[in-house]
Amino acid sequence: MILIEYYLERDTILNRRYRINEPLGKGGFGITYLCTDLPGGERVAVKEFFPRGAERNGNNVSPVSDDLKEVYYDKLSSFSEEFRIISTISNDHVVKVLDFFTENNTAYYVMEFIDGLNLKEYIKNNGIPDLKTCYRILLDILDGVNAIHDRGYIHGDLKPTNIMATGDGRIKVMDFGAACLKDAFFSFLSAKVISISYTCPEKFFASSVPDNSWDIYSIGGIMFFLLSGKDPVPATERIKGIPLEMSLISNRKARLIVEKAMSFSPQKRYRDSDHFKKALSSRFFF
Repeated sequence: MILIEYYLERDTILNRRYRINEPLGKGGFGITYLCTDLPGGERVAVKEFFPRGAERNGNNVSPVSDDLKEVYYDKLSSFSEEFRIISTISNDHVVKVLDFFTENNTAYYVMEFIDGLNLKEYIKNNGIPDLKTCYRILLDILDGVNAIHDRGYIHGDLKPTNIMATGDGRIKVMDFGAACLKDAFFSFLSAKVISISYTCPEKFFASSVPDNSWDIYSIGGIMFFLLSGKDPVPATERIKGIPLEMSLISNRKARLIVEKAMSFSPQKRYRDSDHFKKALSSRFFF
């Protein structure tokens, strides 16, 4: 069992139906638990809003001081928006959300439980995949991301730890904590999440406008990771003249795809998921 400070105790019942089995992990905005959905006995994942700067008194969650109340409730609103975004997307390669409720002065949403490894863990356990496996993983990610884009959203935090590979080979995109509307104003100062190795350079500017190319850059970074086992050089370092370590990728055609997807210029990247898929299909060989 993962030990997480302030996590709810085993066998706690949430919303009169979800019994906590154990914590699965903690991020900047919340704690995720493995739970049993009592009516049917299925395993589900329940994410609790528990941001930095919060504390627990019994089961209740609250900001550690009155000064943080406004921030706490602003973040709680964002957490609710995260659920709303995922609930609009129906795709086999995007994690499914099942329920949302408020309790204990906080909020929770319920997702399908994905029994598997994130891509970081997958590579650590299995090593660098062959081109055919890499191709299949990338096509599944692109299929899920295309469904997100079709709903008018940008995922905003695609990286190996946010992509799950199940035991039977399915790929699921998850964690929408950084998701935002396409073409909406974005300020770096208000950014909820920045994953430095997988974030496009324009997201580090004072302000920019989210579009599909943000996620395309990140998927290029995931492709680099799948074929090299290493995180790509962050855009902040590349700007200083430190290049991507393309020698880590042995296949020349794969290198060309990564270079285009991770171009500094958004206009030079693949226009959308479909164009990225076509490049994979036309350039890969096995």
